[in-house]
Amino acid sequence: MPNTIVPAAVTGLPQIDRRRLLVGLAAASTAAATATVAQAAQAAAPAKTGETTQLAAPQANPEFVSLFSDLKKAVAEKTAAKDAREWIIDEWRHRWPPAPDEITLPGVAWVINDEVDLAGRPLVRPGEKHARRLYSLEDLAWSAERTAAFVGKARNDKSRAARLARAAKDKRALHLGEAYYREVERIKDASGIRLANARIKAADHEIGRLSTEIMDLPASSLACLAIKAEAAEIWGKNAGFNMRANIGPLGWAWRLTGDILNVTKGASA
Repeated sequence: MPNTIVPAAVTGLPQIDRRRLLVGLAAASTAAATATVAQAAQAAAPAKTGETTQLAAPQANPEFVSLFSDLKKAVAEKTAAKDAREWIIDEWRHRWPPAPDEITLPGVAWVINDEVDLAGRPLVRPGEKHARRLYSLEDLAWSAERTAAFVGKARNDKSRAARLARAAKDKRALHLGEAYYREVERIKDASGIRLANARIKAADHEIGRLSTEIMDLPASSLACLAIKAEAAEIWGKNAGFNMRANIGPLGWAWRLTGDILNVTKGASA
């Protein structure tokens, strides 16, 4: 097709041939279409406010949000209760009585009836590997009664003297044990450790109850799913479980929980 010269509309402008005009119109149309697509993509993308991305996905329903808020409060309450308990233990540490030697036995690793501190933790004495084992009041009373009864069955003076000495020793141990256990109970009452333990136990119960309620709710969005996964993580940490090391189905469940959290956090990043 021959090029047709298009006269310039304004005097002084250069003349444009038809081919150059068509090329220019096509380029303009392409640029306009590209701009429209870009605007549509921008409108469909998540809107950012500062550093936070607003997702178009459905958010968690109010019941999930309320329960999870209460769960976090319960976790904070347990932390505060444990801190208060540690303060009591430090405050009363110097007044906690050591068990008299007469009511103790050398410690071993597998025995649970051992000497403890105000917190209930094994109390290992300097230079010893394990906490000492303690005779209970029932054991001390039984020994004292038994050895006293054997005195009258002695067949000679030497045997009688030995049995009298043993009976006196067991009677003394019983008296020492009664004084020790009485002082232990007095300090437990005066220090407030019983109330502190009850406060921790109540927070533990609340964490378990709220976690169960959250897990019983059906998830209807990624946000709901994220809350359920985090509730499971909180419950596991509170119970002291590390199920991820399990190679069976229990480990699968906990690793799945971690994957859910990773995916949901990635979706909201």
